[in-house]
Amino acid sequence: MVLRSAFEDFQSSTLSAVPGLLGKLRYLVLLHNGDGSYSHWGLERVYGSGAAEKAMRTSHGILVSGILRTPLSELAEDLKGSATGAQITELEFLSCLETPQANALPAQRFQASEKHFRSVLHSLFALVQNRARATPRDASPLPPLAR
Repeated sequence: MVLRSAFEDFQSSTLSAVPGLLGKLRYLVLLHNGDGSYSHWGLERVYGSGAAEKAMRTSHGILVSGILRTPLSELAEDLKGSATGAQITELEFLSCLETPQANALPAQRFQASEKHFRSVLHSLFALVQNRARATPRDASPLPPLAR
């Protein structure tokens, strides 16, 4: 029997099953109770509420740091896969993360990180909206190149 910490278990068993960085963030947002605490029945049952809480809070901080270090082009691709995995549109997915109630950022954060995170979400929104406007569904296909 392999003994793992709550953090190792949460990282390797739970979060690893969720596709994409942004998908993992959305999952943590769903586990966040809105009062600064997290709830995961299985993790709490195995490791106790304190250890489970610490594992999820630590994972949340690490994940947000990773997102802030990821190039925007990679996050745009990640968004596509994460939204597809959640079976919602990219705009709906981003809306889940941007509302003040979403708790997309861990409770202990720095103001600069929060501004950086908000700017990343804003940029992703702009990319998705511009991509939608740039490729209208009823547009005629481009003519073949002349030789």
